[in-house]
Amino acid sequence: MANEKKEFSKKVLEKLGGSGKSGYYVYRLVDPRNFETFYVGKGYGNRVFQHAKAATKMKKEKDEDEESLKIRLIREIITGGKDVVAMIHRWNLTEQEAFEVEAALIDCYPGLTNIQSGHGSDYGLISAEDLAAKLGVEEYKEPDENYIIIKTTEPVVDKKGLYDAVRSAWRADLNKAQKYKYVLGIVNGMVREVYEVSKWMNCVDRPGRIEFIGKPTNDCISELKGKLIPQKYKEKGAAYPFLYKKGKSKNI
Repeated sequence: MANEKKEFSKKVLEKLGGSGKSGYYVYRLVDPRNFETFYVGKGYGNRVFQHAKAATKMKKEKDEDEESLKIRLIREIITGGKDVVAMIHRWNLTEQEAFEVEAALIDCYPGLTNIQSGHGSDYGLISAEDLAAKLGVEEYKEPDENYIIIKTTEPVVDKKGLYDAVRSAWRADLNKAQKYKYVLGIVNGMVREVYEVSKWMNCVDRPGRIEFIGKPTNDCISELKGKLIPQKYKEKGAAYPFLYKKGKSKNI
């Protein structure tokens, strides 16, 4: 089994500044099996190593949420005999500076397991055109239909197209996802498209992840296009890009 007791030496901690005004750093956690970044955080001292320690101590959770996704992934890495790769992006930062660097990194890595969005995320990465549109529209009112929100970013959409950017590959429960008929493709907090799902399935080349096949719909729920997602999908605990409809849902 991988070494679970990693930590900085006292000498390194002293040079990092402890919990002083300039002792913060920003880091990424990387899966060594595919070199994908799955978490971005900030902290001081040995914070960067505490996630792995928590994963080995916590009991396995039955309920799926963003926190359990991170813990489950770390546990899989460790029990597989490997270490989570920790990358320090900036150090010798004040807490405010760390907040800003962390938020910028979160913008750059879609699909993270973070349960919180970055500091000031409402003012993050966005095109000038979308910013003008976003400031001129209102939030949508919850429809009766059940749906899943999938958030992505402008650079990913430019590279893949919206459908390919949102359809795959997500760390989520297949059985639960199959109960939802619609997917909202979200970019910068705005509904760009509403897809009617014909099939949810496991990814063939991405174990532990799911994807869907679908097409744009003309059903009543399509009226959400061009509107902003409600504030409840932006608050603490709603940073993960794959979100189920909140509140009452029919037949779920």
